[in-house]
Amino acid sequence: MYRGRVLWLIVAVLSCGGPVLAQNDEAPVRYDGYKIVRVSVGSPEQLDQLHALGARLMNDSEGVGTVDYLLAPEAMLGLDVTGIAYTVLNDNIQRDIDAERARLAAQPEPDPRDRGWFDDYKNIDAVNAKLNAMVADRPDLASLLDIGLTLQGRHIYGIRITGPGTDKPGVEFDGCHHAREWVTVMVPMWIADKLVYTYDTDPNVQSLVNSLEFYIIPVLNVDGYVYSWSTDRLWRKNRRLNAGGCYGVDDNRNYSVGFGGGGSSGDPCSEIYRGTAAFSEPETAALRDFTMAHPNIVTAQSYHSYSQLFMSPYGYTSALPADHPTFMQMNADCVALIYAVHGMSYDYGPIYSTIYQASGGTVDWMYDAEGIFSFTTELRDTGYYGFELPPDQIIPTCEENFPAALYLANWSTSPVKFSFPAGFPTRLDPGVPYPMQVKIMVVGGTLDPNSPLLYARIGGSGAFTAYTLTPLGGGVFEATLPATPCGQTLYYYFAAATTTGITAFSPADAPNSTYSAPAQPLITILDLPLNTTPGWAIEGSWAFGHPTGGGGSHGARDPNNGHTGTNVYGYNLTGGYTNNMPERNLTTTTINCAGITGAKLSFWRWLGVEENIYDHAYLKISNNNGSTWNTVWQNGPATIDDGAWVYQEYDIATWANNQPNVKLRWTLGTTDGAWTYCGWNIDDVKIWANDPNGCPTTPGDLNCDGLVDFDDINPFVLAVSDPAAYLAAYPTCNILNGDCNGDGIVDFDDINPFVVLLSGQ
Repeated sequence: MYRGRVLWLIVAVLSCGGPVLAQNDEAPVRYDGYKIVRVSVGSPEQLDQLHALGARLMNDSEGVGTVDYLLAPEAMLGLDVTGIAYTVLNDNIQRDIDAERARLAAQPEPDPRDRGWFDDYKNIDAVNAKLNAMVADRPDLASLLDIGLTLQGRHIYGIRITGPGTDKPGVEFDGCHHAREWVTVMVPMWIADKLVYTYDTDPNVQSLVNSLEFYIIPVLNVDGYVYSWSTDRLWRKNRRLNAGGCYGVDDNRNYSVGFGGGGSSGDPCSEIYRGTAAFSEPETAALRDFTMAHPNIVTAQSYHSYSQLFMSPYGYTSALPADHPTFMQMNADCVALIYAVHGMSYDYGPIYSTIYQASGGTVDWMYDAEGIFSFTTELRDTGYYGFELPPDQIIPTCEENFPAALYLANWSTSPVKFSFPAGFPTRLDPGVPYPMQVKIMVVGGTLDPNSPLLYARIGGSGAFTAYTLTPLGGGVFEATLPATPCGQTLYYYFAAATTTGITAFSPADAPNSTYSAPAQPLITILDLPLNTTPGWAIEGSWAFGHPTGGGGSHGARDPNNGHTGTNVYGYNLTGGYTNNMPERNLTTTTINCAGITGAKLSFWRWLGVEENIYDHAYLKISNNNGSTWNTVWQNGPATIDDGAWVYQEYDIATWANNQPNVKLRWTLGTTDGAWTYCGWNIDDVKIWANDPNGCPTTPGDLNCDGLVDFDDINPFVLAVSDPAAYLAAYPTCNILNGDCNGDGIVDFDDINPFVVLLSGQ
């Protein structure tokens, strides 16, 4: 009761307060003594308490979990009274704002063509001047875009960059949906700068610019951006005057897909106010109309700050899009490229599970309404600097995100996309056809239903034979790899085309490159579908049984079944592992690998963990019954979130070859106290090796009738003179039957030994 009265009194005081703003509307808003705090929100009721304290959202959205807020100095007592856990990230944000204003005021304006242009933030006039300079310098590549007017009558400018030619796929980059996110202006400007000014010196850039149309819109919320420079550095929304006197609509809650859902607000004073209707704001309507007028756009990237996240649909729902596996692969690839530049970690995944629910966003609208593969990046940092990111981090932020932008561009060059849901075979059973799944997706076009083909040949030379694919529905096809004789290698690739005649291959440069798999028998050491428990040692949350399909607050939900059968070994089978847990292990019994070489381990996993600075996930192996352990795999610098059963295969020959006392161990330890994921789920564990003696030969029997006689002469001549023709004529035979002198090669040196075999001498 006492706590409630104190909180009520504090709220009453704060309701009359707020940032100090002089009567002159042009006078800057001041935040003297205001603090940025990171709050551990445990319930919707705690969110209500924070709102009552006047807490101003600093993240893109909010919910149960870790959220950053701006609080007045008077509100800190109220926060203490609530008992909500928090950490102060910045104890006086006005100090940083003042320093930034003084620094910017003292700087001369650099030439827009100078790299020094990116040394500090730029106002809208400087941004527009640089756009015009790029157009003036390279009119053969660049042209100015004017996609519409803002509420206050300002032009929303961008730039189109492309080389010679027409009818190209497009890729769109935009920044500054939210006014205070200044670094989101600099990254798309950096992309434009590099495309224009390195076109003549960078072959990769030149190829992409010639193959695509780039549409770059660095400042969508122009009115809000101008206001953040002139008056309120922490302003987020546009500048619409709403009913009741509050200003601003959150442009990134104003798109139609998911409009009005969770993670947006109907309160005109809220930081995430969605507006009166979808596309009520001229900024979002302008981007909508521009996008719809350019149906060639294949991918889109919207930049935000801060949190260091790379995200894909959906934000408005926890449901996963049909293309979730493709999105996750692209997310992971981009995060790896970002990390490779400066070692900066970005987490990744769907918006809903990677940060919070956010409805009415541009990413979901681009994907659901227009079929565009759309992404959003939360740039540096993770909270200490927030929107006041120091200027010495602008160029590193641009540098690390540029390779990811080029990745999306490169992905967009062909509308036909191949993926392989179950992966590729690493080997084939001799003489047995092998069915595999191929998913074919066409972005911005239509697949010619008669075009999907498999091309395959046995051996490293000769012509490829075409095989049609069988449609399974949902863009998935079945390709049947032809039966391959023991000891031979199958080489193959895939092709498909749009109804407009654009053909693509996988691998992309086929037939110069191909996929391949040898036909070779196996020695199987371990083959456990885990229908019943093998009695492995479990610790902590590891258990054997049926997963229930639950989920944590973030990341992949648990499966509701095994990959095959109902059971798995899982690190908690109900979803949402416990945080702050020491490493706990799932350990096999002893496995005897004596007498084998080239050992491999395969299994299926369903994995959801945080990056390695929080969660520690390992696959380890021992060859001395567990006395010492070697790491085969561990989670990397970004969140690993499969969201589906994924096949894993590892070469364990270094540790397992000829070893009688092998053990495997899956490990997970959790250290972060905010987010929970599903951990590990393991199924269908195998250890195997190719059998080097598994392809028996009968020297001289080239027609494979079980006899060495005159009927083998013509096949022998064919095997020596034209191996490809031999393999085509005798596909079930082993060409090494022609190795009559035992040197492992079929050539002219085998003629005399073959004659001896014929004569029976």
